[in-house]
Amino acid sequence: MNVEQFEGAEVHLHITGSISAALVPWWIHWLRELNPELTVNVSVTRSATRFLAVRSLRHLANGRVWVDAWDESDVPPEVNSGRSGASECLLVFPATLDTLMRLAQGRADSPALMMLQVTDLPIVIADTLPGSNEIVEANLRTLRLRSNVAFAPRVTGVRASNRAAAEVGFNLPGAIAVANEMLKKGRPSE
Repeated sequence: MNVEQFEGAEVHLHITGSISAALVPWWIHWLRELNPELTVNVSVTRSATRFLAVRSLRHLANGRVWVDAWDESDVPPEVNSGRSGASECLLVFPATLDTLMRLAQGRADSPALMMLQVTDLPIVIADTLPGSNEIVEANLRTLRLRSNVAFAPRVTGVRASNRAAAEVGFNLPGAIAVANEMLKKGRPSE
């Protein structure tokens, strides 16, 4: 596996309610070990809290950690401007089918979705889609129309539901490589 360091100083991970969310604390630990100076901010959907403890994320991440709900007191006010602290990139890791469909439809019914809808920052999607059809593909095409949205490269994984091999985008090293490319394109030439 080709491992790249994140080339920015601050990143935001939005964790959605896939069983893959249970692995995210380990990935945050890995990311911070590889990038000791990196600030990692995290938002967590309520459905993701079925698979991980927000408390553990508050110990592993060194930035702001908040639950993605309007009635939570720790939602940072800058989400209204499409920001999360000084994050230079937003990673949706893992990105469930529900989250991607809501994002493609332009919905902003949670703080993180609103942040993702209005941001001009690079967004990298690390999907965990259970399958596909014409509707799913149409929504993914809609997301690809946004110049600031890209997808992590697909890797072979194993489905938790039936242990079958599957291609998924739940790939943090790949997502970091895509984020770095997007950041390079957005920087003025030196």
